[in-house]
Amino acid sequence: MRWLSIGLPQKLLQSAMSASDETPVHRKPVRRGESAPRWFGEMGQAEFEVDFYEQVLARHPNYVIVLRALGEQLARKGMYARSLEIDRRLVSLVPHDCVARYNLACSLAMQGAPRQAIEELSRAIEYGYDDFGHLEVDPDLESLRKLPAYQELMRQHGLES
Repeated sequence: MRWLSIGLPQKLLQSAMSASDETPVHRKPVRRGESAPRWFGEMGQAEFEVDFYEQVLARHPNYVIVLRALGEQLARKGMYARSLEIDRRLVSLVPHDCVARYNLACSLAMQGAPRQAIEELSRAIEYGYDDFGHLEVDPDLESLRKLPAYQELMRQHGLES
């Protein structure tokens, strides 16, 4: 389970509303042969949040809080390839952010890239990630736990895996 540092979406909704420039967000018109988008009443909460975050990002593509929230929702829905794209984008925007690096490590692990995942996990710790209790039980990192490189990283920080 990825790590999200703030309570969303309530905090995000307040932030997006206060940061609004009063320009309405319009959806792309549906062309003949395309399926119509699903609207609020037809969406579950997670789908609504993903749609909402994507609309905010269409207007503010480097909004870090929204990128974090979108990455979290995509990972929860099992959309790991898209989540990985978002996490890479986040790391490019905030390269020394330990949570962004941790979430990137989770996405890489879930996408079957263990060497890169361990490298990002190491960077996350180097940049200040210290929630080792969560790290030790995070199901996203399960595929790494038996690897010698992961075990060595844990030993370097006083943890036995």
